[in-house]
Amino acid sequence: MRLILIIILLLVSGAVWSSAGKNADLDKPAPTAVNLATNISSAFSSDQPTGDTQQLLPHLRCIFHKINRDFTVQVMPWRRAYQDVKSNRIDGFFTAIPMRQIDPYAVLSAPLVLENWYWFWRSDMIAPESWREGYRLGSILGSQQETWLEESGYTVDSTANNLPQLVKQLRSKRIDVLLADRDHFYQAIKELNADAGQFSSRFFRYVPLGVYFNEQFLNSNPQFLVAFNRTINDCASQGFSVSDYEKQQIRELLQRKIERWKRLPALEALLIARNSLSRRLSREEIEALDKHWITAFKNSDFSYAIRMTDQELSAQLREIKKQSMDVITEIIVTDARGLNVAISDMTSDYW
Repeated sequence: MRLILIIILLLVSGAVWSSAGKNADLDKPAPTAVNLATNISSAFSSDQPTGDTQQLLPHLRCIFHKINRDFTVQVMPWRRAYQDVKSNRIDGFFTAIPMRQIDPYAVLSAPLVLENWYWFWRSDMIAPESWREGYRLGSILGSQQETWLEESGYTVDSTANNLPQLVKQLRSKRIDVLLADRDHFYQAIKELNADAGQFSSRFFRYVPLGVYFNEQFLNSNPQFLVAFNRTINDCASQGFSVSDYEKQQIRELLQRKIERWKRLPALEALLIARNSLSRRLSREEIEALDKHWITAFKNSDFSYAIRMTDQELSAQLREIKKQSMDVITEIIVTDARGLNVAISDMTSDYW
């Protein structure tokens, strides 16, 4: 899947932006502008924007232009945005992770941006495998990280209005660790003229973010979300690529574990047997199997894959995934021709 890594906003006078478009059908009244809210960047403020790095999302402007709708953007704290969507004072807010407290009255779009979340702590500390217990966690008040931490069972011990304030708490040992987007963190370090060598970090996860639209707006505009989601990739200016630094972090995190997993008791014998079978399949037969699997997946018919998910190796993969504590989201073992042999979860395709 191709995702955008751009979170660039343009600071203009006042706290409201607008994007004007033209309605193609002059005989019909133009639909009202979509009223959105944002926090600019929770890296720096839970209230008004600061600094001169904010620029209007060209991706969002492109989407609305293509679907022939106008939109406005108001800057407000996250918690106010959540309440204003719930009370129908605004049509949506961005960017957002899936949030249980928002889901009853709003729908999240397809991913619009991707953030790289890291744990950050002082370099004089010995980092544990998990920060879940026994460590003081800090977060930006109302931020996506605070929401995720609380919904995932972490205890947030201290909050701040922005990331520079949170970094100061980390430096002064009021907290032990914080979770933040990597680019945002180093931007905050630059704002503080701080030494990046004071801190250590560990990659945690990639986090796709979208736009939450309230249900009343979507009910009044039944084709809007389909058109919006369909246009996201059309407006993408670049695809997601993992940096060399992140590749190395992932290798260091997983390589030793993968070497152990390669010695799972059932793995070698199962691969030998499946390679023997798949070697005899024609290209047409493989494509037919894949098409059958994809159709079953789209129809939520998992009976086709039950023999694969119920086998011993798949059960072992699910246990490995569970023990990873969200670092691993899916494990697939394939044969030499790329066909599923064992899966931790139902996959969207077979080949």
